[in-house]
Amino acid sequence: MIRVVTLLTDFGLADPYVAEMRARLYAEWSRFPAPDPLPVVVDLSHGVPMGDVAAAAWLLARTAPGFPAGAVHLAVVDPGVGTERPAVAVAARGQLWVGPGNGLFEFLRRDGADVEVVHLDNPLYLRGPGGRPASTFHGRDVFAPAAAHLAMGVPLAQVGSPAPAAALGRLAEAGAAESGPQAERIGQVVWIDRFGNALTDVRRDGPHGERLAGGAAIALGAARALGPVQTYARGATAAPFWYWGSGDTLEVALRGRDAAREYGWKVGLAVRIATP
Repeated sequence: MIRVVTLLTDFGLADPYVAEMRARLYAEWSRFPAPDPLPVVVDLSHGVPMGDVAAAAWLLARTAPGFPAGAVHLAVVDPGVGTERPAVAVAARGQLWVGPGNGLFEFLRRDGADVEVVHLDNPLYLRGPGGRPASTFHGRDVFAPAAAHLAMGVPLAQVGSPAPAAALGRLAEAGAAESGPQAERIGQVVWIDRFGNALTDVRRDGPHGERLAGGAAIALGAARALGPVQTYARGATAAPFWYWGSGDTLEVALRGRDAAREYGWKVGLAVRIATP
């Protein structure tokens, strides 16, 4: 059996925070008698834009299915740390998820999937200075201890008390404040990769995928993109184009150039069907 814990944060790597979370994982595992093998720790990303819960949720939804059953996903993008937002652990889709109940795990409920949720309130699994979690670092003192023990087979019900699915929270609606005449909105940009490509949440198997199969013009801000194209090499260099990316969602690019920088695209920008 391969035990896996993944880490996803917006901490970056210049500060000590990721190292402190890793240290907490290994400290908890040292409590077990001769644990063999130790879980494998995989960094999904520590470059999530600061406080961008929607981008983190997209990254989790894309990467988690590739991990084996029983994997524990420890995710900390938590602008509300120390507030009344719940700290949760979740069993869903054959895997386990630990982090804040701020909408980060809302996608687990998509299509009516079953989820089992607990509040992380068992003092046996809370750490921190003086035995109490620091109000500013739940990643180290609340989430990491729970994830460490879940990875070693401790039952979900043991690390906390039962909670409703609503404790997962909801993501804010991007673009809700837009006004005036607009072309039809079908999704939003959820990630800008290092090449300047805009990755969106418009899924090929979603409600708009069939409409786009035969070709359409997509609007991102003031830019207009034609597609779908099959490969980057077939895309234009003078104007953006769109295609179905490796995650089977709509992406927009400009061949050989940083389209996001040239057009000012940001996470949260609406994806629209362009008007004729």
